[in-house]
Amino acid sequence: MTETRKNARILFVLSAITAIGFIVMLIGVTTNASFIQQFDTYWIDIIRVHITASKTDFIAFITKFGGVPAVVMMSVVLLLVFLFLKRYTIAIWFTSVVLIGGALLPWIIKQLVARPRPSDMLVAQGGYSFPSGHATGSTAFYGMIAALLIIACSKMWQRLAIGLVALLIILTIMYTRVYLGVHYPSDVTAGFLLGSTAVFSGSALFLLYSQKCHNYLIAHNWKDNYRQK
Repeated sequence: MTETRKNARILFVLSAITAIGFIVMLIGVTTNASFIQQFDTYWIDIIRVHITASKTDFIAFITKFGGVPAVVMMSVVLLLVFLFLKRYTIAIWFTSVVLIGGALLPWIIKQLVARPRPSDMLVAQGGYSFPSGHATGSTAFYGMIAALLIIACSKMWQRLAIGLVALLIILTIMYTRVYLGVHYPSDVTAGFLLGSTAVFSGSALFLLYSQKCHNYLIAHNWKDNYRQK
């Protein structure tokens, strides 16, 4: 087994684990399972404390960096950068994972599950609650940026640092949604698991098929600058 296939296999295993976790949360929410209620109550009691107007205003500002409009806008900017640099293979990979796995898929699931939002929101927020679009979108977007940087780095400590920073950003976004009362903890946890599934599976497919995509583009006179290590 080549190193590329080995890494892809590991990523597929990770995506399967996070997908199973998401399915468990999904079943728990749709059946109103007691473990979901206990999970939500436990984390709400920890997160929703010391609520003040100034703290709420600051957190309301921070949470915007994980919203679907912000994620889509930043993704489009990065897409334009990739196109300008003629990194077409990477552009296809990044945009597909973020916009499909991070924006479209959670929106579809929201409509199907139709879970009402909590009743004690600190800011106005429409739509349904499960899964959190902010958590899914930020996990897909910042996770994919981390994946790109990790591929570019050769030292393990650099890769670990990048992964930890991305995780911290995602967890911060998740925290803001629960603090503001616009999501239950199970919503943001499910969003994280769904976004992680998109990143892991998308990265595995990239490892396996990016070279074929590059070769196809070259054969059709697209000057794709991508090179697989």
